[in-house]
Amino acid sequence: MAIAVAVAIFLFSSQPAEISNETSKGALRKLLELFLGESTDDLIRQYNHPLRKAAHFTLYAMLGFSLTGVFQHQRRLHKLPLAVIASAAFAALDELHQHFVEGRGPQVTDVLLDTAGAATGALVMTGILFLLERLLLHRAGLAERLH
Repeated sequence: MAIAVAVAIFLFSSQPAEISNETSKGALRKLLELFLGESTDDLIRQYNHPLRKAAHFTLYAMLGFSLTGVFQHQRRLHKLPLAVIASAAFAALDELHQHFVEGRGPQVTDVLLDTAGAATGALVMTGILFLLERLLLHRAGLAERLH
């Protein structure tokens, strides 16, 4: 899953600014029509930027989540920072890559937002792995008592 998310991020950030903007406006238009029953130009202008930033956060949350799963066999305290650091490095490289894409450029604020998303996803996966580990230990303890 981590590779698929990284590829999706790279493909989105490879779009020239105009195409990327129109893509997000199209998605926003559909969301507004679905939830509000209308999609005016004013609503599109008002919510396009927040939607784009939410997409950054969400994609990197997915990356942090999946990388934590990749690193799940590391010691408990190491998998979370490994996933966040790897995601932050990818975010920085992705922003550098955007320097070479028409109409786009690197933004430090996007790296920070992406890293926050990755940390959130990594925390969620760490919590899930912790709960699964506890459940398995609990089941193993019950099995031992039956024998």
